[in-house]
Amino acid sequence: MKNKYILTLVCFFIAFSTIAQTFAPAFQGYSRKKTTYITLKNGTEIAVVIKKLFFKKGLIDDLKVEKSSDGEKIKINPEEIDHMYIPPSALAKFSQFVDASSDLTKLQDNELSSEHLDDGYLYMESSNVQVKKNKTQYCMLQVMNPTFSKKIKVFNDPFAKESASINFGGMTVAGGLDKSYYIKKSGEDLARRIKKKEYKKDMEELFVECPAIIEKYKEDPKWSEFEQFVFDYSTMCE
Repeated sequence: MKNKYILTLVCFFIAFSTIAQTFAPAFQGYSRKKTTYITLKNGTEIAVVIKKLFFKKGLIDDLKVEKSSDGEKIKINPEEIDHMYIPPSALAKFSQFVDASSDLTKLQDNELSSEHLDDGYLYMESSNVQVKKNKTQYCMLQVMNPTFSKKIKVFNDPFAKESASINFGGMTVAGGLDKSYYIKKSGEDLARRIKKKEYKKDMEELFVECPAIIEKYKEDPKWSEFEQFVFDYSTMCE
């Protein structure tokens, strides 16, 4: 009976996760031993080991790295970086294994490295971010939708609170959804925050160029469907 209960719980967890999760697991720590692959804005590709990340307002605004080729330690500013593949720490990788359900190797509309994503790496890009009404900051942000991010990129908000989680049989089987993300549409230079409490207003203002997507969600926009909304925007709007 006990084994049957556990099997039911596992099946429920897998089924629920498959339905609810489309974004990548959020960044929760990095490996100081494994190689990080960085592509600079001038096109130079370097393999490094990250020794330290420097944060400002919770966002990565500097990296101290060791070159894999000669062991030289240098600092790199996000303004010099185009994108990077960063290996999660062992603990973060375990959390990623538990949370992940989307197949990151099935890239829908990008030319990202399925090899790195398949190896469990997280994908980050540098971007100018609106941190306050009249203040911006250049930093590294994790792309949460790497498999369908050609038209719009959704970035992790490290300070985002979570909505309620799902419990089953006295155990938490699925975490809550983040209540905010940063987003940047194709052609834009500035990433802006979109929040659960302002979702309907932001949706109608930010995606006005795509009437089909507004029409589909305007009656009863649910924050729990934001991931699906982003996917639909990526596939329905020209």
